[in-house]
This record gives sequence, C-alpha cells and structure tokens, in this order.
Amino acid sequence: MCWGNEVLLLTYTGDAAKTQAVSSATTADSTAEAAATAAGMPPEPVITNPASDLLSSTTDALTTHLPAAMQFGDLAALGLVSWTPAGLVRWTFEIINVVTGLPWFWTIVAGGLFWRAVLFPISVRSLQNSSRLLPIQSKIKKLQEEMLVVRNSGDQLALQRIALKIKKTYKDAGVSMFSTALVPFIQVPITLGMFFGVKKMCELPVEQLTHSGFSLLPDLTAADPYMALPILLCAVVNAQIQIGAAEMDLISRPEMGHLMNLLRVLSVVGIFVMKSFPSGLMVSLITTSAATTLQSWALQKPQVRASLNIPQVPVEARGKLPTPVESVNFVIAKWRAKVEEAKQQQRRRN
Repeated sequence: MCWGNEVLLLTYTGDAAKTQAVSSATTADSTAEAAATAAGMPPEPVITNPASDLLSSTTDALTTHLPAAMQFGDLAALGLVSWTPAGLVRWTFEIINVVTGLPWFWTIVAGGLFWRAVLFPISVRSLQNSSRLLPIQSKIKKLQEEMLVVRNSGDQLALQRIALKIKKTYKDAGVSMFSTALVPFIQVPITLGMFFGVKKMCELPVEQLTHSGFSLLPDLTAADPYMALPILLCAVVNAQIQIGAAEMDLISRPEMGHLMNLLRVLSVVGIFVMKSFPSGLMVSLITTSAATTLQSWALQKPQVRASLNIPQVPVEARGKLPTPVESVNFVIAKWRAKVEEAKQQQRRRN
C-alpha cells in the first residue's frame, strides 16, 4: 500500500508540474503579447497563401455552379428523343456525350461528323450517277426536246420510241435514275433533323449546353455577340458552292450556275439572319458544311475517285460558275424574253 501511494503521489506531482508548466507558458505568452501591445508593437501577422485561397474559392464556385454530367435517358426525360430525324439526332448526341465524356462543344462537332459519315455511302452513290450522267447530258436534253415536240403532235408510238431511247441511253451509261431520285429522300430528313434537333436543345435549353467546355464559346445556348460564326459559315458555304460546281451540269443547264450565284448572295444576307442563332446551332451548321466541302474536294481527286469507282468527268463537261455580271445579264435577258412573250400573246388575243 505504501508503494502504491508513492506511485500515485509521484504521478500526481508530475501531472501537476506539467499543468503548471503549460499554464506558465500560456501566461508568459499572454504577458509578452500584452507587453508588446502596451509598447505599441503590432501583434505577429497570420501568414496565409493568397494564390491557394483564390484557387480554392474558384474551384468551389465552379463545382457549385456546374450542371451534373448527362446520363442515359436525360434527353428522353426532357421529351427530346423520338423516332423523328431530329429525335434520333439528339439521341446520338447523348450517346456520344455519355460514352466519350466529351464537352458539349466537341460533342456537337463529333455528332455532325458522325452523320456526315452515315451519309457518305449515299453521297458516293449519287456522285457515281452524276459523273456518268454529265457526258451524256446533252444527248438526253436533245431527246427530251424531241419528246416534247412529239407529245404536242399526239403521236403515241413515236413518244414511246423516244422514251425507250432515253431509257437505253441511261442504261448504257450505267446511270440509275432510281438511286438519283432516292438520294434527296435520305439526305434532306437528316439535314433538317440536324438543324431542328440542335436548335431545340439550345432553345429549351439543355442545361449542360450552358457550359460548352470551349473557352471561346462558353455558352452554346447564347448567340455569338461578334457574329464571327455566321461570317465563318458564309465563307464555308461559298467554298462549298465553288468546289461543288465541278460536278454540276452547267453546260446544258446554265441556269443552275446563276442559281448558285444567287445562293452566294443569300449566304451573305444570311449572316444577319443567323446572328441570333444559338452558338451550338452555328457550330453544328459549320461542322456539317465544312465536312461536306472537304468531302467534295477529296472526291474530286483522281486517286480517290478510282478507289471508289467514280468515273472521271471530262474537262469539257465540268461545270464552271458564271461571274456575277453574267448572272445579272442572264436575269435581264430572261426578263426581257418574258416581257416580249407576254406582248406576243397579247397581240394574238387581239
């Protein structure tokens, strides 16, 4: 019992000593601080890291305001997925975004390239037909003029004979009119689906599109305030028209060249129409137009055409766009011809 009491006494004594030491140190610090204050000396400053504090506050702000990442079914819950072309386009965008984790700016770019890839075999088939059709276009036009004359005469036998000639001409050249007629029924719905699909996502808006992941266009639901995107689209469309003219029949159908010049003018006017379009929609349009332009340029290369079984178009059959002055003169001549025709009809009635 004596030994136990001694141990307890020593322990108590040691703890008391420690407590007294801590208390003394605290008292000394307080006394020193009070003395420094009394002497007019400022207290020691608390050292902080401004850069670390700024980074921490910025990170907290960003993570607080960023929308949640998209998940499968989010667009369907918003009523944006359906079996329409626009609904299917939005569904593919959701798949691309969720699977790849791409920011929405690059998701729209990837989606546009995906649908151009889907249309590529159809474009090749269409180009095969048009390339075979160009060299025989003048012959077909002559037969069609003969058919018009025969139709007015009422000779059904001659009419059937000319129709068979036209059919044989197409067959000998390897032209499939069915494929040519089918192409617009596939391309147009997809093109319109891309336009209205992205437009609806931006106008709703889909929350994730307000954070694009691309610093120059942070909000894809807002219009470009500098009109840079509409101007860029105008330039791309004009390049597309210029490159695509080589595959057009502008010899037997010169009015097509003047129509292309009209589209050029409309593309400039369209800058002011499209200035209010959401940036996401403009990114989609630019991606599609740029991909189409590059595809047209590549498909005019002899090596590419040979590998895809696309006939080479003779130099004399290649289209060349008229100048703006030629287009103006063409319109004036057409107008005068119409006026003269109307005068002649009036004279016949009198």
